[in-house]
Amino acid sequence: MCAHPRGASTADDAILIVCGGLLQVPAVEIAHGLGLKVVMTDANPRAAAMALADEPVTLDIYDADGHRALVDDLKRRYHLRGVFAEGADVEVTVAAAAAHAGLPGIPVEAALNTKNKVRTRQALERAGIPNPPWAEVSTLEEATRAAARIGFPLMAKAVDNSASRGTSRVDNVAGIAAAIEAAKAASTTRTALLEGCFIGEEQSVETLWDERGQVHRLNIVDRPFERSQGYAIELGHVNPTELGPAEQNTLFALTERAAAATGVRFGAFKADTIWTSEGPRIIEVTARLSGGFDCQYTTPLSSGRSFIRAAMCLSVGRPIDPADLTHRFHRHAAAWVAFPAPGRVVGLGSVDDVKKLPGVEEVILRVERGEVIQPYQDCGTRPAFVIAVGDTSEQAISRAQAGAAAL
Repeated sequence: MCAHPRGASTADDAILIVCGGLLQVPAVEIAHGLGLKVVMTDANPRAAAMALADEPVTLDIYDADGHRALVDDLKRRYHLRGVFAEGADVEVTVAAAAAHAGLPGIPVEAALNTKNKVRTRQALERAGIPNPPWAEVSTLEEATRAAARIGFPLMAKAVDNSASRGTSRVDNVAGIAAAIEAAKAASTTRTALLEGCFIGEEQSVETLWDERGQVHRLNIVDRPFERSQGYAIELGHVNPTELGPAEQNTLFALTERAAAATGVRFGAFKADTIWTSEGPRIIEVTARLSGGFDCQYTTPLSSGRSFIRAAMCLSVGRPIDPADLTHRFHRHAAAWVAFPAPGRVVGLGSVDDVKKLPGVEEVILRVERGEVIQPYQDCGTRPAFVIAVGDTSEQAISRAQAGAAAL
């Protein structure tokens, strides 16, 4: 548990957690363990973690002005200690609310640099960090000209969305129009980002910057993808990475350069990376801890560490407890996605049986009976995860895959 100054806590100490989905359930439990009341925002009052909060507030997680007004209200009723998020791309909301309340956080400009992929590319370019050829486009004419310069295949992406929403591979001129319209529809900017297509194995790299601006290298996981249909669908992740120490050091150093380039010197900073034939490259970055049940489950299961507690302590002005970042054991964990055929969910009968399989630790459902599973075109449509552990990465993967197949 993070260090706590004597006499600094009262029954009214509170933290505002932005987003209340399944990924935020562990954060509520950790906040309560730190003696904090939890105020939580989400547009969906029935979101999984909202029921656990001391004060759930129905509010769009991307509404920065609404959160500024909310912290004004909360400061009148609580000792509001911090604003926090993990597993959700709400860094701009968190930065705006924290700055407005005079609480620990990063500059809003830095948050925008990580949220907006065009701003990220611009920041990396200024810092001399390799980028793919890229262009922001709003019309088919602009996109066609940009594609001729970038070359095929290329990726069309939403400028400021997450979970690969609006992302697709474009293999020829005929595919440009549909791809940029899908990307624009998923962007608040109403523009699309075109990028050269990186080829290689992908990773997620997590770091944490403390109150002195010192970086703590947290973890790297491997991220397998399915790309055969032109969409980037993450199949799960393997924790920790199979990369060797030298490669890990290279990825951490690249991620630290990206943090400096975007202006992040406090709190969590994560980079999605890919190891190409020309070396590692940045795919995108964010000023938060990981999603995909990485920091929430596979990291505690594989090492006993609590990145959420460490980051939360920083957000409320407390120092990190080194124990939260120290391995208590070394084993392997994998999260794997179950992909039932798209359609309406009529039953969930195999869940209890899956939980009894060797090594399975968690079965996480993101859908309920009666809901419709859409065709798999982005990571936001993934309906269920199975998390398993093993003595080797191969064993953890095999167990997670067996659970996903059974589910």
